[in-house]
Amino acid sequence: MHYFIKENKLHRYPVPKRCGVQLQKEILRDTIPYNVEQCIYCMRRWPEDEKKEC
Repeated sequence: MHYFIKENKLHRYPVPKRCGVQLQKEILRDTIPYNVEQCIYCMRRWPEDEKKEC
């Protein structure tokens, strides 16, 4: 999984539909840094995510 930082928040790439952020010129990373806040829409598990795994 890849991540990027925008406005000091960590987002997942590809960005889920529930998060309105778009990747522009941000750098994609494969690690999670410790000094940024995590986007709740990208980084948290949601009930509809579990339905897709079944």
